[in-house]
Amino acid sequence: MDTLAFWLPLALIFFSALAGTALKRRARDHCLKKFQESKVVLPSGQDQWERGVLRVFAQGIELAYEKGRREDLGVVESLVLHPSEVDGIAYMLRPAPAPDTRAGVEWERELERIRIPSFRDTVIRAALNFYNMLRDAFGQASQAILGAISKDSSMGKVKNADKHANEIGSGLTDLVPNAWEPILEKYRGHQVVVERKTKSGLIKESGVLEDYSSKYILLREVVVRDEKLLDYLEKQGAKRDAKNDILYSRSNAIVRHTVSNF
Repeated sequence: MDTLAFWLPLALIFFSALAGTALKRRARDHCLKKFQESKVVLPSGQDQWERGVLRVFAQGIELAYEKGRREDLGVVESLVLHPSEVDGIAYMLRPAPAPDTRAGVEWERELERIRIPSFRDTVIRAALNFYNMLRDAFGQASQAILGAISKDSSMGKVKNADKHANEIGSGLTDLVPNAWEPILEKYRGHQVVVERKTKSGLIKESGVLEDYSSKYILLREVVVRDEKLLDYLEKQGAKRDAKNDILYSRSNAIVRHTVSNF
């Protein structure tokens, strides 16, 4: 029981499980992460919306209210939405900050960087796209290497050792965004039109395409065209022609047109 052959496999299983847990905690959608700690508005039913500070987790999101709400069971401070509920959210809106504030200046700088990316950003994006093209090959190779290590050592004698090794391999590939679409990639930083479904019909809204993932499309400088949403935003003090950042769910929104800048 005190031999290295007994304790080493157990140690490897423990650290592989720990590594797998750490990888899963970091596996968050990269578009959704860009709204982390931002004030957002999201739909919460028919003609109803919730607003607060968004906190993104690997398994769901939390919306922290600006002020607590008194209910029968006490003062409610946040709304927790689980993965299945998050997948049903049609969009998340982040109001643009006032241009004469520090946040407004930073917002404009981000937009300029999106429209005209630096050489460093271009290189990083190209490397990411190359990885995504070969993602399956990288994933299979990493799992094969980890599997060979587990079989060639005393770890192979432990039950479910291959399972833990495969979890680490798949976790490594999940850390990197896995969406790569040539047509969307071509128009990053350009004006596009998103068409989304609503209960009153299709609505088209335009903005600057910042990024996309397998679940979301992120547009900047969007003027809302949903009348009911506009009414709600006006009651919150926003202007009808205010520009916002909107994270659209790809389950009910698509990029329909590109827009000329001239």
